[in-house]
Amino acid sequence: MKKSALAVFICAFACAFAFAVTDAPQKIIKLKTPQFANAKSLMTSFGERKSVREFADVQLSEQVLSDLLWAAIGVNRPDGRRTAPTAMNRQEIDVYACLKEGAYLYNAGKNQLELVSKQDCRLIGAPITLLIVGDTAKNSERWAIFDAGAVSQNISLFCAGTGLATVPRGQMPAEDLKKMLKLKDSRQIIINHPVGYPKTKVQDKDIN
Repeated sequence: MKKSALAVFICAFACAFAFAVTDAPQKIIKLKTPQFANAKSLMTSFGERKSVREFADVQLSEQVLSDLLWAAIGVNRPDGRRTAPTAMNRQEIDVYACLKEGAYLYNAGKNQLELVSKQDCRLIGAPITLLIVGDTAKNSERWAIFDAGAVSQNISLFCAGTGLATVPRGQMPAEDLKKMLKLKDSRQIIINHPVGYPKTKVQDKDIN
């Protein structure tokens, strides 16, 4: 191989390698402190809550993602209790955030996302999908389903109050998702929430 051709090859290989390293998902994403000033009133959020299944091709900011996860099931008291109740405080519910770069477990205690899969497991074209998972080793299936509903409502009301779109869904490739997330047999995906901005109402001034 001639020197010029070898140089081109080495340069191309180096560029490709650099891109792969840069594009790799972060193992830990430290989330921002939740902000409380930008949401509508609770009664207004009830009035505007609805299911939306079409999403704009716009990513959520780091702050909005942080606020969304905290609202879903974040820690809101010094003793570690959450924004959503669980029976006997068993805390058998976890939320996984499926992003373009991979799937993350939301660690509410540390307020961070922890990478569990590099696969894209988002659903129905939303920029983010939240998966609500119940652990029947910590609580019965009946209570896990009940408690997942409380988390689902938190997500729906947060979206209604902040101009986001979502829909609670039971339909999904549950077994495939379970394998992607490396879930134990006792852990079941109960509800999924695609989340994004509504497709028909996105304006630059609404994105922050």
